[in-house]
Amino acid sequence: MAKEKDSGVLNSMELVRKVSPARPTTLHDIPDKLLKIILLYLLASPHWLVRAAATCKRWRRIVVERHFFMCDIPATNPSSLVAGHYHNHTSPVNGRRLIFVPSSSALAVNSRHFSLDFLPGGDSGSWEIVDSHHTLLLLVKKKTGWRRCFPDLLVCEPITRRCQLIPRVEKMKYHPCIGVFLDMHGRRGAITWNGHATDTMSRFRVICVLYHEFKGVSGNIGTAKAFVFEEDWRRKRGWSVRQQQVTHKPQIHLHGIESLHFIGRATFSLFWAMEDDYSSLLAYNFRWSKEFEIVPLPDHIRGSAWRVIDISNNNLVHVVCLQGDNLRIFATRTYDSTDWVLQKSLQLMEATRGLAGHKDDYFRGSTKIISTSMSSIVFSPAKETWLFSIDFETMEVAKCKCKAHSSACVAYPCELPWLPALRACIVRCSRSGRGRCSDICIC
Repeated sequence: MAKEKDSGVLNSMELVRKVSPARPTTLHDIPDKLLKIILLYLLASPHWLVRAAATCKRWRRIVVERHFFMCDIPATNPSSLVAGHYHNHTSPVNGRRLIFVPSSSALAVNSRHFSLDFLPGGDSGSWEIVDSHHTLLLLVKKKTGWRRCFPDLLVCEPITRRCQLIPRVEKMKYHPCIGVFLDMHGRRGAITWNGHATDTMSRFRVICVLYHEFKGVSGNIGTAKAFVFEEDWRRKRGWSVRQQQVTHKPQIHLHGIESLHFIGRATFSLFWAMEDDYSSLLAYNFRWSKEFEIVPLPDHIRGSAWRVIDISNNNLVHVVCLQGDNLRIFATRTYDSTDWVLQKSLQLMEATRGLAGHKDDYFRGSTKIISTSMSSIVFSPAKETWLFSIDFETMEVAKCKCKAHSSACVAYPCELPWLPALRACIVRCSRSGRGRCSDICIC
């Protein structure tokens, strides 16, 4: 018994000697499956992902896996990263030209990568930007009275220096143009089956809204028609346009193109205010119904000026109503709903008292909406040139530097491409032996 007791004590002592102190846990102890989920939450910014991929070979190997971007979790839908904004600028010295302004110095965006000197004709001054979407710009050829007829259209991607002319419909070339708009198929950052980003230049569509005047009817009464131009995916070679003529409801009667005022887009729909009917809007849904509709507004949504906005892609229709200096923002799930909820309101006279140059007299009369974006809106007193902006999220007021009625106030955002094209290796690739690596290298 004594021997067994002694042997038990010796065994326990040997066990204590063999057990070493536990070493601290590091990132290297995390299994690949869990580390992959952690890295997926960096998709909110390409910069974060690039820095993570440059950390070590193991992290690079996980990021460049074919199925890395195909995991179906909420974080895989990246938020937009705006590289800068384009402006249609006019000056007495340089005339008309297109300028690019980087959005932030922290992004270290080189403006030369967003030059438009590759446009047909070699002179960007002959084109005017009318819309933008993700990495693409929609431009029209500048000519006298282009808004009175079907314009020459062009879609370009500045970062890749590619462009595509949109052929016009000859039978509609003399119809007045209400507006042209750019749309994309699918969501931003869509991934193919082999883990590559889809080509944005093959996923866009152009919507051209024209005014069709009724024959034999006085008073310039007519209706709206839409033509949708998109790539014909059935063609194996080249790029051709497939035209879709949108049907219109016969009961929609408009009193001339001058009676329509475009007020914004939201939830795949375009909206116009009508001078002869301040209680309704003209709407065109280009994704689902693909037809024009007259949308009545509730009695409590009235104002001297309004805009329809899409705030941060939250799938809600927001209407900004301005009555005097009283700003109100309503929201609803669908534009044909009667359930409009007041989300925010603000008295402009009181909110702008702390800004330089403020005068109470500016708000004795009416206030105008100069321009809108997904994050802010620019206002100006009707009889003055004093501009200020309001942030939708925080409702903070700030002074604007651009001049009133200037095209520089209208900004067209241009985003960085997703998935980002990364060039992280400057040596000859050891895997294929041909040229330099164009992606994150794991050699």
